[in-house]
Amino acid sequence: MAKAKLFIITGPSGAGKTTIAQEILKKEKSITKVITCTTRAIRKGEKDGVDYKFFTKEEFEKFIRKDMLLEKALVYDNYYGSLRDDVEKIMESGKSVLFVVDVQGAMTIKAKFRGAVDIFVKAPTLEELRKRIEKRKKDSKEVIAQRMQTAREELELENEFGFVVINDDLKKSILEVKKIIQNALS
Repeated sequence: MAKAKLFIITGPSGAGKTTIAQEILKKEKSITKVITCTTRAIRKGEKDGVDYKFFTKEEFEKFIRKDMLLEKALVYDNYYGSLRDDVEKIMESGKSVLFVVDVQGAMTIKAKFRGAVDIFVKAPTLEELRKRIEKRKKDSKEVIAQRMQTAREELELENEFGFVVINDDLKKSILEVKKIIQNALS
């Protein structure tokens, strides 16, 4: 049996990383997504334990104090992170692990797992990214401005990643990421 691998899909908010990851997970049964923990409010259509694991700020800070997180980040005033036990259980089962995280979390994971396959997903332009974020209709103008500023900062780090996928055509981008993963698994 092939050794379990660690995959990271990252990029700015609105780049399409979650959509791409969902499609990859439908087809690649040897990979399991780490369900990220967060303190942000649950959004319409999300399910606790499926999309995210939702915790209070106090619960999350307890995870931090007890060193239970493999990686963590404070993003837009909310904590995000991955429980160490969740990752270890997946890898012990022989499955590969997929992280879908912001750039800050990806950099932490890359530092801890030198062999991780890291994929940076980005929109073709900042204007297209803004349109995607606005299309969600869930953020205020202030939050959109904050997301765009963060995206500019994150884009400066794209060369830190092994693969960069420009998500200008979703089907093409899914195939590109799938090929990167399949090559790493073979």
